[in-house]
Amino acid sequence: MVATAKRKAVNNTLQKPGKKVAKVESKSKVETFEDSSDNADDFIDDDAEDLMTAAASGKYDDMVDDEEEEDSDEDDDEDDDEEEEEEEEEEEDHVANGKASGKKTKKQYVSELYQPPTNQEMQGLKETSDLFKSNIFKMEIDELLKEVNIDYKKMNALELLLHRMKALFDQSQDINDATVLQVEKTMKEKHNITIPFPQPGPPSDAQYKFAYKKPAGMHLVGSYALKSISRARKPFNVDVAVEMPSSLFQEKDHMNYRYFYKRAYYLSVLASLINDKKKGLKVKTEFSLFNGDVRRPILVLRASGDKSDVDFTKSKCVIRVIPFVAPNVFPVIRLGPGRNNVRPKNDTPTDSLAPTPQYNAALLQDTSYTSSLAFMYQHEKRSPALKDAIKLARVWLYQRGLATFEQGKGGFNTFIFSMIMCYLLQGGGTNGGKKLAHGFSSYQLLRGTIDFLSTHDFIQSPIFIGKSDVEGFSAENFVNNYEVVMVDASGTINLAANISRSTMELVKHEAILAMQYFNDSQGDQFDALFLTQVDDMKVQFDNVARIQLPSKFPSYGEIEQADYPLKADFFSKKFYSVMKEALTDRVSILSVTANTIQPWSLDEKLSTSDLDTIQAGFMLLPENASRLLELGPSPEEKDAGDSFRKLWGDKAELRRFKDGSIRESVVFESSGAEDRTLIVQRMVAHLLRHHFGITNNVEYSAGQLYAFINHAKTVPEKFFNPEIRNVGFQPAMTAFDNLSKQLRALDDGLPLMIANIHPASPMLRFSTVFLPQPHDFDNIGLYPTTARYIEPIDVVLQFEISGKWPDDLGAIQSVKQAFLLKVAEQLKENAQVEAQVVEEILEKNPFAIRGYLDVQYSPGYVFRCRIQLDKEIGLLKAIKDNKTESKLNKDLAQEALDKYFHYFHHQQAHTFSMKALCSRFAALSFTMRIVKRWFSAHLLSPHITDEFIELLCVYVFLEAQPWQAPGSIMSGFARVMHLLATWDYQHEPLILDIEEEMTVADRDTIRDNFNRLRARDPHMKHSSMFIASQKDLEGQRWSKDKPSKIIAARIQALARAACTQLEQAIVSGSQKEFKRLFVTPMQDYSAIIRLIPNRCTRYIENLSPEAEYFTSATPKYRNLVARTTELGDQVYVQFDPAQYLVDEIQRLYGDFILPFHDKHGGDLIAIVWNPLTTAPRPWKVNQGFNAIPVDMKKGSKL
Repeated sequence: MVATAKRKAVNNTLQKPGKKVAKVESKSKVETFEDSSDNADDFIDDDAEDLMTAAASGKYDDMVDDEEEEDSDEDDDEDDDEEEEEEEEEEEDHVANGKASGKKTKKQYVSELYQPPTNQEMQGLKETSDLFKSNIFKMEIDELLKEVNIDYKKMNALELLLHRMKALFDQSQDINDATVLQVEKTMKEKHNITIPFPQPGPPSDAQYKFAYKKPAGMHLVGSYALKSISRARKPFNVDVAVEMPSSLFQEKDHMNYRYFYKRAYYLSVLASLINDKKKGLKVKTEFSLFNGDVRRPILVLRASGDKSDVDFTKSKCVIRVIPFVAPNVFPVIRLGPGRNNVRPKNDTPTDSLAPTPQYNAALLQDTSYTSSLAFMYQHEKRSPALKDAIKLARVWLYQRGLATFEQGKGGFNTFIFSMIMCYLLQGGGTNGGKKLAHGFSSYQLLRGTIDFLSTHDFIQSPIFIGKSDVEGFSAENFVNNYEVVMVDASGTINLAANISRSTMELVKHEAILAMQYFNDSQGDQFDALFLTQVDDMKVQFDNVARIQLPSKFPSYGEIEQADYPLKADFFSKKFYSVMKEALTDRVSILSVTANTIQPWSLDEKLSTSDLDTIQAGFMLLPENASRLLELGPSPEEKDAGDSFRKLWGDKAELRRFKDGSIRESVVFESSGAEDRTLIVQRMVAHLLRHHFGITNNVEYSAGQLYAFINHAKTVPEKFFNPEIRNVGFQPAMTAFDNLSKQLRALDDGLPLMIANIHPASPMLRFSTVFLPQPHDFDNIGLYPTTARYIEPIDVVLQFEISGKWPDDLGAIQSVKQAFLLKVAEQLKENAQVEAQVVEEILEKNPFAIRGYLDVQYSPGYVFRCRIQLDKEIGLLKAIKDNKTESKLNKDLAQEALDKYFHYFHHQQAHTFSMKALCSRFAALSFTMRIVKRWFSAHLLSPHITDEFIELLCVYVFLEAQPWQAPGSIMSGFARVMHLLATWDYQHEPLILDIEEEMTVADRDTIRDNFNRLRARDPHMKHSSMFIASQKDLEGQRWSKDKPSKIIAARIQALARAACTQLEQAIVSGSQKEFKRLFVTPMQDYSAIIRLIPNRCTRYIENLSPEAEYFTSATPKYRNLVARTTELGDQVYVQFDPAQYLVDEIQRLYGDFILPFHDKHGGDLIAIVWNPLTTAPRPWKVNQGFNAIPVDMKKGSKL
């Protein structure tokens, strides 16, 4: 729905809202009424106060600290009359001056066409240039608002239903006092309703009674009343506040849940009225909770779908019926943050009881619905753009899971955001001034509020819209009893009482990112702000923990239960506090959420069994997360030391360090880079055990993917070095450095000095699936065939400039080989290093580079060295540009030129960039490796290049919006899968700013190149997935030929399935579920060629290899020769028979057959007949293959 705003992005003229007429039935009488755009009193009780009228008349002026004056209703009416008179005069002028047909003359048309802009148009133009980064961004904002606006013309049935509900309540009969047992029995037997009492329910011998009287008032509150509601994926809420008569309550009903019990009963009576078969309403009813508070159940009404006159299905909303009481029912002084209002069963002195701030706030909030609405309405009257600003805010919040409590992010919602925005219209600025002005546009209001959220510390600096002189409501009392404080205009109600520090931390984080997007002058971040769903834990967080709560745990006793009736709420608060104190700077954001209670049937009892699990998301700071040591205070700091030992338990110990200092400390031993990335997981496990007694029932998603970039457990360790996991790529990098030094030391024995030695291999940019394994060349014959594959490490040599190189391309290749032979000779003589020169006999292009030097280097790597000579570029271009040359030679020259640039320019630059980025982002190397494994496991190796995959991975780090860069292998993998699953590659290129020097002009050039390419090639025969960078504005280096259109569609389908499977794997925590990510479906292939595993030299890399193919030299049966020696003692570099077969299939059958294979140990080749080339086609000459017509009688189809 919202996504269409991106593409529509066009200016639209403003239209005057027309008045709508609807029928309202009240007390069996049908009336007609008009609904103006700024009037929200249609459903307010005739006998009750009109909130909007009261606000407009100034009753609530004390809530708004503003000196601006409002235009009166009379002035508005006069302005409307003047506008109507002017319009009538203009129409008379047109009739008098125009033709009889009423059409304008040409002169009049031209005159109007070139009229100067109006003040409104000038303001819009100025706003665009001053506020927005570009015209496009403003148009996207305007289009988004149009997309999310509610069509109030479709609300007639809703309005009619609300009027009938009011009439129903007005005509209801009083119910006399009764005991709790009586009301429970009556409700169950007569109406089949289970009263949603908070648990534990009222005692059966309670002395207080339950009664019902018709509501004192019924008010439309919330965003719908303010006309600031907006469409979303789920139905929006229409909130109806029903005021319970004050006579139902006694003086002490504010204590021990008595108010909430009576409230639950009153709600049940309302439900029985609505469900009455004779007089009730035609709706579907169920119970739910207001903001997840079990103390405050509400009624949810859904459309019946019966197409009656009150069927509001088209409104796409639900009605929430919320009971409340007037503010003067209970003495406010008794509900201060520091007061206790829930007495324990045993006799405890009142002055020693812990306060119940959450309980007190819940009751006070039940008195604030109308005053909060009036407060916002007062500002809305002065700020015309406020409604649209709230709509934009709702979209921004919704994408982040913060728009409604039902999204499960712990209390923050659009209402809180709107109240903050209104607060900033009267304060929140520097030196006590205003942060926002009433004349601001919707964009300014939104941006200003988000800016405030990004910088304001709600923990240290609470918000007070108003202050109270009532005892017990001081700022200190609020701060001492609540994690987040935002007090309403009365100065007594903390609207943010149920917002956790965890949620507020997440809101601030999202606001900081949003401000970065607002300030980004290089690109359009509209998608990141408004169109991309952010609240996906597997994508948003680096580590995710699912914790099953125990039935009991320390610190959650009777006192705590009085204020936190839900165990999950208390645990979440305690868990966050402990983890933030212990993890310090290892984690930037910790989000703790619990499942929300879903609406339940009226005849059922509220169940909280689904709330026994919480989810914790950790955003890591990779530079700190892998730290082994956590330092505490010195022994002299006794109190701090006691706190440190209390926090860490037996893990804390005194240590003496090399500098002589003695500190409390905690040490987590680890081996290797993989293990160090899991330190946070180990810390969390220890803290859960120490503070909560939780040892099992924790599913922590962090390192499960490492198993798939290492050899399987069935592979004997004698065929690979398991210690490599501890040192990573370092041995290969060290070997490269040592080889470079030895090559430079050969200068005296070579005709030319070696000027440069460049790495050009995935192994030297930390991106191979498996860590580089050294091989024992002296005992290579003892390796089974399944473990004989040796991957060479590409290196580029550049010699000093010389004019003696020949001018013939063929001769140059021969001279290069002579140089390589000399290098091999010198290495043998000076360093006892084996090296062989190899000529690529399969290279048939006479102009192309061919030949290299393979160097067997300690501790067991093979470096493949090629010589770069840029003179070849000029010679190849001369052939290509020579008009007298044949087309064949020109094509061969272009092919050779492409190969040259690939090996000697693009590969070098790419390796340099990737190596630098892997050093910058700790999780990038792991992400590249696991994503490559995923591609190969799904048999896509023949259709995708390593460089393309690496660029995909780099994109989610450099262009991480709307998130921060991944900090773990898990989030890195999830982000790439999300990118592939959602990338609209047909219409959008991927633009990479690798050097971070890209200009707006560069981005525009890339988009222009992409659009021209799509215009030339609408069927995407080339560059189906287009990736470009500053050094590749054409997007031709790594995405020109691969993947094809068919493969791109396959990739996207697999990625979408992977996203779903990853979600299931994280929930279950099962390693088998994670492994399913790498198991590809086989039903879509036309044929499958099964390979003999013991002839596959890379079988050791297989995802699930069978141990029998790695047997020792001793055969299984005595009459058989050992299979492990069949390749002898010869070192075969890059020998892969399975890959040779794939290459041969591609060479012989071209595009007619698409082979699929896993180059990392795959033991099968899947075949698909290419549907684009195997379809019947007309016969003609020069087909490029041998063919005969199938049937000459049917148009000579092949």
